[in-house]
Amino acid sequence: MLTKWVRVRIILVAAGLGFCFLAIVVRLIDLKFVQGPMLQEKALREYQKDFPILPVRGSIMDRHRTELAMSTFVKSLGAHPRRLPDKKEISRKLAPLIGMTPAAVLEILERDRPFVWIKRHLTPQQAEAVEHYKAEYDKQIKAQRKKAKEGENPELARPDAIYLIPEAKRYYPHRTLAGPLLGFCNADGHGAEGLERFFDEYIYGKPQKSLNIIDARGQIVLSSEKELVDETIGDNLILTIDRTIQYITEKELQQGVQKWHATGGFAVVVAPQTGEVLAMAQMPPFDPNVFNKYSKDFYQNRNVTVAVEPGSTFKIFTVAAALDAKVVKPLDRYHCENGKYAIGNAGVIHDVHPYGSLTVAEVIKKSSNIGAAKIGLKLGAQKMDHYLKGFGFGQRTGITYAGENYGLVRNIMSSRSLIDRVTVSFGQGITTTPIQLAMALSAMANDGILMQPLLVKEIVNQKGEVVKQFQPTPVRQVISPETARTIMAMMKTVTEQGGTGTEAVPPGYTVAGKTGTAQKVVGRAFSKSKYYSLFIGVTPAENPVLAIVVIVDEPKGAIYGGTVAAPIFREIAGQVLRFLGYYPQPQPASPTDTLQVKHSQPANPAPPPAASPAPKLTVALPAEAAMVPINDGPLKKMPNLKGKTIREVIAILHNAGIRCQVEGRGLAFEQKPEAGAPLPANNQCLVKFKPQ
Repeated sequence: MLTKWVRVRIILVAAGLGFCFLAIVVRLIDLKFVQGPMLQEKALREYQKDFPILPVRGSIMDRHRTELAMSTFVKSLGAHPRRLPDKKEISRKLAPLIGMTPAAVLEILERDRPFVWIKRHLTPQQAEAVEHYKAEYDKQIKAQRKKAKEGENPELARPDAIYLIPEAKRYYPHRTLAGPLLGFCNADGHGAEGLERFFDEYIYGKPQKSLNIIDARGQIVLSSEKELVDETIGDNLILTIDRTIQYITEKELQQGVQKWHATGGFAVVVAPQTGEVLAMAQMPPFDPNVFNKYSKDFYQNRNVTVAVEPGSTFKIFTVAAALDAKVVKPLDRYHCENGKYAIGNAGVIHDVHPYGSLTVAEVIKKSSNIGAAKIGLKLGAQKMDHYLKGFGFGQRTGITYAGENYGLVRNIMSSRSLIDRVTVSFGQGITTTPIQLAMALSAMANDGILMQPLLVKEIVNQKGEVVKQFQPTPVRQVISPETARTIMAMMKTVTEQGGTGTEAVPPGYTVAGKTGTAQKVVGRAFSKSKYYSLFIGVTPAENPVLAIVVIVDEPKGAIYGGTVAAPIFREIAGQVLRFLGYYPQPQPASPTDTLQVKHSQPANPAPPPAASPAPKLTVALPAEAAMVPINDGPLKKMPNLKGKTIREVIAILHNAGIRCQVEGRGLAFEQKPEAGAPLPANNQCLVKFKPQ
């Protein structure tokens, strides 16, 4: 019996163990093969998280790789409203830290969403205050959850319900410099206006997801974010704009606008041989860092989007067309009717001053409306229309910028009104954008070849590789080189004694240009009190380097382009030519001498990295131009520049490779760094001048 009972117990124990083993095997099979994939996915969700890496916009740089728009990292405050039971108390404490009202914060937290932004792009002070608050808040929550035995009370808040998220914010280090041209970005980092918007697909980075391994406390143990950061950064945009030339243009335009208490102004500087836009300025200024403080009229680039009547500046295109069509010659004479000319029963044309017989060249020099009208009549509607289209009026220039205005050109061939066909000859009844006017002017200085405006040189990625390149593009031959040289000679007489634009000539240089005054259209009629004052010109006149358009909107106290706009042109042209290394001859030149200039490397206020040589401005220099020798030898310390002229200062600093930012005119009275200081590491210095 004992042996039999032992055997029974052994069998029972074995059966029990076998049953347990079988249960374990079944459970293993269930966990491995039946529930395995689901459990594995659940485990991965617990310790392996995908975190989005927000893209970073590439930079926008000037032609010398100086950053005009860049991205900086800031923190934004987000929350999970459903994890916050006491929203009123949180709103009350959080609101003063981030510059909001408790009601505004509460309204955000009460939204029925899994995630909300409380405030984007906090200041460093706000972010620091929120971090202190969050640290205290997390301590309180952890204490409450520990006391209530974590997980038993679902109404308790969670420590990760409010947190700071790093984001890239667009920053414009030069504030208003080229503001309307650059545009701005919205809170999500997408371009909303200007170049930021037009090239958004290149500048905006590519969003990525980082795979992070976290521990039981939610702390990141391992992350792939660093390997993906470079892939999130967008491409860089390299412009043809020169930061220093842009600064000079904006400064002088602003001073002119303020002097004449004008509503605003426009200015465009172009290299005529290549079509490169070196500066594009408008007033009033616009700071894209605080774009929400401005209306649309401020942040639109009106050099491209707004069309104005060109006034008498348009006469050069009428005469150029007539010369090229060989219907007139420079010495042909037209009677200007002593200032009053009736066009049948259609209307009467007036000149500001009464003139008798004038040659074609004198029509340009004296700016006679009647003379231009008679030349236009002789040219004829069909040929006039042909040349207007040839110069690009009434068409887009092809500039890489959104919202370009076509301008308005009447169909003069089908117009029944004779006065409408005639007034176009001297710039009435036609509108053009400043960039259109600048490119048509550049064609005069480029042997009659119209160029497409070039605003962007290239797009490069973060490795320095060229993604896309933009080359100077000729559009068409509008007039012959002979005609271009003839009209340039006529335009030069405008700035000589007896012409309307004598105030446009910088000392030591020559200018070929044209003044203009245009009545503004208010409603459906021309205003008798609101005008545009214009001066357009190229310099030097014999071998043009710059084509500049200056327009002042509604000046007070004077309205004529020769009085209002020409001095602004003079200051811009003189300073830019010196900056580019074109200096006037120090001693007075004889009447038979041509302009003598010195060509040096462009003075770049912010030299690019050694790995990326700065592109140089390509300009034509006459082979016969006399060179002004500058051989002062290398410098070891900053010299004393006080009491010296601008030319002397630039000559002294040239050999040391120091780029000089010039402010004012006359003799130097202040310099940074001071005399005797070590040469600046960034090869830049500032010298201020004032009249003697």
